[in-house]
Amino acid sequence: MPFTPYHFGPGLLVKGIAARWYSWTAFVATQIVIDCETLYYLSRREYPLHRTLHTFVGATIVGVATAVTLMAAKWLAQRTAPGFVDSLRSRRASIRAESSTIGLLVGGLVGGLTHPLLDGLMHRDIRPFLPWSDSNPLLGVIGIEALHTGCEVAGLVGLPLVGIWLYFESRAD
Repeated sequence: MPFTPYHFGPGLLVKGIAARWYSWTAFVATQIVIDCETLYYLSRREYPLHRTLHTFVGATIVGVATAVTLMAAKWLAQRTAPGFVDSLRSRRASIRAESSTIGLLVGGLVGGLTHPLLDGLMHRDIRPFLPWSDSNPLLGVIGIEALHTGCEVAGLVGLPLVGIWLYFESRAD
C-alpha cells in the first residue's frame, strides 16, 4: 500500500463490526509505525523497502508494542492530568474501547496482522512468513486496483457501522 491510508478502510470496518472491543486508534498507530520501516529504507534508497516489520512476526510485535505504548501514555496522562482524562471518558463502550486495555491490544494486533497481509498482496519485496518461509504466496492473489477498491469499500461500509454503534449507544444513555 502506498503509505498506510488504504489500510485504514479495513480497520474502520473492523471498528464497525467490533466497536466495543477494538481501538481504531491503536490500529492506525500500528499501521504508521510499520510503514516507518518503508519510509526509512526509501529515504536511504535501500532495497528491499519492506523488511522485518512487514512480516507477520515483526508486525505482531509492533502491534503489541504500540498497544503497550498507548497504554503507558494513558497511564501517564491519568497521573499528570486526571481531570483532562476524566473529561475524555465516555459512557459509550465503542468510544471507551479506544483507550481500554483490551481495545488497544485488539487494535494493535489486528493492525499488525493485516499490514503484511494487505501489503503482501501487492509488493514483491515482502516476505510475510519469515522466518519460516522466504516466499510470498499472497503476491498477486488479487490485482492492485481491486485491492485498493476493496480497502476503500471496507472504509465506506465501516463508517456507517460505527455511526450505528454510536447511535444505539446514545439511545441507551
